[in-house]
Amino acid sequence: MTYKETIKFLYNSLPTYHIQGEKAYKPNLDNVNNFDVLLNHPHKTYDIIHIGGTNGKGTTAYGISRIITENNIKTGLYTSPHIKSFRERIKVSEKKISKKYVVSFVKRNLEIIKKIKPSFFEITTMMALSYFKFKKVDIGIIEVGLGGRLDSTNIVNPLISIITNISLDHQNILGKKLLNIAKEKAGIIKKNSLFIKGEKQSYIDHVFENHCINLKTKFIKGYNQVKIKTLSKDIYQRKIEINFNQLKILMTISPPTEYFLKNLTSIISASKLILEHFDKKINENSFKGLKDLIPKSKILGRWQLHSINPIIISDGCHNVAAFKNILNELKSFNFKNVYFIIGGAKDKNWASIVKILPSNINYIISKSSNERSISPKKLSKYFKEKNLNYFVVHNVNKAIEYCKNLLKTKNDIIFIGGSFFLISDIDEK
Repeated sequence: MTYKETIKFLYNSLPTYHIQGEKAYKPNLDNVNNFDVLLNHPHKTYDIIHIGGTNGKGTTAYGISRIITENNIKTGLYTSPHIKSFRERIKVSEKKISKKYVVSFVKRNLEIIKKIKPSFFEITTMMALSYFKFKKVDIGIIEVGLGGRLDSTNIVNPLISIITNISLDHQNILGKKLLNIAKEKAGIIKKNSLFIKGEKQSYIDHVFENHCINLKTKFIKGYNQVKIKTLSKDIYQRKIEINFNQLKILMTISPPTEYFLKNLTSIISASKLILEHFDKKINENSFKGLKDLIPKSKILGRWQLHSINPIIISDGCHNVAAFKNILNELKSFNFKNVYFIIGGAKDKNWASIVKILPSNINYIISKSSNERSISPKKLSKYFKEKNLNYFVVHNVNKAIEYCKNLLKTKNDIIFIGGSFFLISDIDEK
């Protein structure tokens, strides 16, 4: 079996959430627990950081990985979804999993796979946990796929668990109300460990506090520990002052977005605890890895700058909260004309998303190649109801070319958002 054949097998022979949606979701941990037993619990050979939340999980995972890797701690990183390559999901010391290991893992466990019939995410999770053991990492940073309590990653027993924030998403699976979603995501908190909450959300934080009390787990309010002041900002970077642990750190970071700034509270709080766990001295240089986050970690689909002239930026915003963040970001730069190429999965709450879209933006409705994508015809109905200015171009690359012909000034922007699926279809030239 070649690498291409292996990837095809993973996509086409197993239930795959990013293709099939809710049909591929398994509301229990039976499969992954059985798989874990047969592989002799690979995650028990290293420490674990487990990261959940609605938005910012991936960015938080990458940020922590960058800091502790820079401090010479061997780090495994498991995130989802990928943008261009399956191998983006599993990294050690910021290097993608080898094709050879992907093939060998599937071959070696083919009988197990046939027997227990795991989903794409279940087998990918076990591949990541096994790869980290094989590479002898010191610590694994694991991003929750969906929810928390019943997510495949929730077989781990973490040193630290993190919730970035809670907002409405995947309501068909996690529940209709924020309280229900918070309870599901709180399921990653384990006994006698440490828990960090990234953003302050007074109306639901009691869910996590009570959970921690019951489990005798220390509740750490990242938003109280880390104070950040913005000194300057442009579309490329942001200069900030961080006050933390009696340290005052001046730093230039990228991406420059407000949502990344919010994620810094949990990134820095967790990184400090990890560095102390590994007996590393904490000083101003301990967090310098954040300066090189984008070039070193190669994060895709999070305020990703594709072009400077013209300005083309993408972001995988895919729920109301994420769209609000992006719209505020676009507004903060006072672009003359915004051409927003938009599309995404059909199971998202498009009525609520379109409801918050401003009328002073030019919208180009497009469609990704993913089977779960909403059709432009169906999506355009929401735009028509709100009387928004829109045009339909089915292919995202043709949509980009279409927008280029509409640009009037150097202060115009082409923005692509609504789904990581849409971004993954962009041809990089």
